[in-house]
Amino acid sequence: MQVSDSKRGGIFPRDVTVRPVRGYAEQRRWDALAARHHYLSFKNFYGRAIRHVAVSGEAWIALIGWQAGAFKVGARDAWIGWTRDQQFSRLHLVANNTRFVILDEGRVPNMASRVLGLSLRRLSDDMLALHGYPVLVAESFVDPSRFSGTCYRASNWHALGPTRGYSRRSGGSARFTHNGQPKEVFVRELCKDAAAKLRGEDTPPEWQIERTAEPPPADDLRSLYSFLETVEDFRKPRGRRFELRCYLTIALAARLAGYRGVIAFAEFGERLGEEQKAAAGAFWSPSRRCYVMPAEASFRYIFSNLPPDALDRALSDWAAHCARDGCRPVALDGKDLRCASKQTETERRMMAAAVEHGVGKRSVER
Repeated sequence: MQVSDSKRGGIFPRDVTVRPVRGYAEQRRWDALAARHHYLSFKNFYGRAIRHVAVSGEAWIALIGWQAGAFKVGARDAWIGWTRDQQFSRLHLVANNTRFVILDEGRVPNMASRVLGLSLRRLSDDMLALHGYPVLVAESFVDPSRFSGTCYRASNWHALGPTRGYSRRSGGSARFTHNGQPKEVFVRELCKDAAAKLRGEDTPPEWQIERTAEPPPADDLRSLYSFLETVEDFRKPRGRRFELRCYLTIALAARLAGYRGVIAFAEFGERLGEEQKAAAGAFWSPSRRCYVMPAEASFRYIFSNLPPDALDRALSDWAAHCARDGCRPVALDGKDLRCASKQTETERRMMAAAVEHGVGKRSVER
């Protein structure tokens, strides 16, 4: 939590309410204030997020921002007790308090605890309304060299211990570097037995963030693997364990099944059956007596250096091969109309385009 410098104002905590920002103009104002007053500045959130603002009348008193939970936090994961698969599929049910700023007008005693409590009360409902799923656990990281976490302790958060001192690099894919500044981990359950529910076997329908398709059968993977042979391998021959087309087959099949990002690609590969792994070109380990799949770091390297043109040609050939009964592959794309979706709170205006391969016939719908 960051407090901006100013004299104490005359606003009382009981007069303050918390709500999400409304429209694009308020979002830009929120971002500018967070960048100006928070000691870490602010550029944007990662993934799905909510911007809360505390107001008294028309005056903005405080800003509080939430985004998806951190991918790996040892103390939190041990406290929840979930498996790796549960963590991967349920991490969106954890919200991370990444920004908390008390503005000039709100620097009065007990304001931080008041704002935090009001935000927590509506966080799950707001996330459900905006993104389609609830929040079960809130988390936050407090820098002990700057703050003691008093407002979190006063709001019945649990201190779980320090992090290992890694931070996410800005821009590009999710990469982490050691910063040597461990932070204190705080968590708060937003419903009864939230941690037990996160590690439980049942998965209620309202928890689903994005339904993913089943992995393709081995024959389809084998077909894709053979067509990707034409993609030239840019790596040096020495030390290769997996062919380039193995990475591409897994990544493309994962993307078609609804998985996003290199972390998800590696997880998708691990979930394939032995026959599917063999069809995708996995490495047979004599010592383990099973097929071994590429690691997440390898996917990062591959897609950071892969020339896109060769992959595009191979995919076009594979799509044409898969077309049956004279059907042609169709490319689909959709975008927000510039600023149009940000002018209203109740609807999003989109433009979708479909282009038939080899013909160029195009249809557009709004």
